[in-house]
Amino acid sequence: MAVFLLDAGSDAQAFAAVKERLTAAIPDLVEIANVGEIAQRRITQGDRTVVVIAAPSADREQFSRLLEIVTRFRGAIFFVLISGEISATDYKTLVQSGNADWVSEKAPSQEIVDIIARLSLEPAKPKGPDVVTFAPSAGGVGNSTLAIETGVQLAKAKGGVRRKVCLIDLDAQTSHVCDYLDIEPRLQIEELIRAPQRLDAQLLENFSSRHGSGLHVFAAPRNRLRGASLSIEALDALFERIAQNYEFILVDLPVEWYSWTIHVLAASHGIVVTGANVIPGLHQISETLAAIRSNPGINAQIRVVINRCNVDVLGRVARREHVHTVLGGEQVIFVRETRMAEECVNIGSPMTIAQPSQKVVREIGAITEFCVRLNATTAPKAGR
Repeated sequence: MAVFLLDAGSDAQAFAAVKERLTAAIPDLVEIANVGEIAQRRITQGDRTVVVIAAPSADREQFSRLLEIVTRFRGAIFFVLISGEISATDYKTLVQSGNADWVSEKAPSQEIVDIIARLSLEPAKPKGPDVVTFAPSAGGVGNSTLAIETGVQLAKAKGGVRRKVCLIDLDAQTSHVCDYLDIEPRLQIEELIRAPQRLDAQLLENFSSRHGSGLHVFAAPRNRLRGASLSIEALDALFERIAQNYEFILVDLPVEWYSWTIHVLAASHGIVVTGANVIPGLHQISETLAAIRSNPGINAQIRVVINRCNVDVLGRVARREHVHTVLGGEQVIFVRETRMAEECVNIGSPMTIAQPSQKVVREIGAITEFCVRLNATTAPKAGR
């Protein structure tokens, strides 16, 4: 079992004391600067991973951020929080997450050793779904099209067995994913917001729109006058229920960021930032990347997708040097401009199905490969 120690802003002297006590009790303890470091270390598949977090006392904001991380790595990492006294409500919330516990900073190290010993006797939890969020850097960059095509490719049979894949469209006012697939949107946003606790397997089935490719879609009927906004509670209920049924969860974000946007990004194993190959568009991509990476709770692997690129007869992307100048060493996937995309939207059939041999479909396949290579059983890599 791999055990790590993370300082979440506690007093330097107090942290040194905690580290000294734990190192004596757990000789293999490894100090890390952030959870993302775990992905860079060789951990045997199936091993339990424990992160002991030393946190400041009675810091409500810090506790909320830690709870986001705990939720983010559910099924992958068990967290032990060491801090001053916390409220009964906070303790209950932490324990009910299923992958966290709390120990008083005044308690002997043996309490943590006992928790780790108990975990070593429990069977490892099954792998959860891979969550990949498509984040547009601007409007009109084809974010939804890329998410749809990736979802259809993922849902295709693998070794004779279809993957279980769903796409969640979080644009509550101008949702159009179902239009592109020629299916009916069925997610009732108001009902979900009003009573998220009522979301059971039957209601989830009623909210799902099914495409012939095997892709399931959760999208609301378009309504520009919709005043209700999604809440974190509603999204948590939706994601928690969906996670029990799918191998891949793709999320189509709207251009605008809301109070829950960071929450969704923090719950993602992979993030695909989409944009256009023009100087203003590249700057928008750069700014979106900076906003994502500025939040310490987001530790997903990231890919940039430049959509609707102009290519010459040899297949070379125009203005490619501009991309490298503005985005530096980012890992970039280029997807060409094609009239076929518009034609397929008009007939309600994805390009992957209508013209599977086209080069643009193979280029989008690089996004699919990125999703397949994600591993939800370990922490995602930080940054690039």
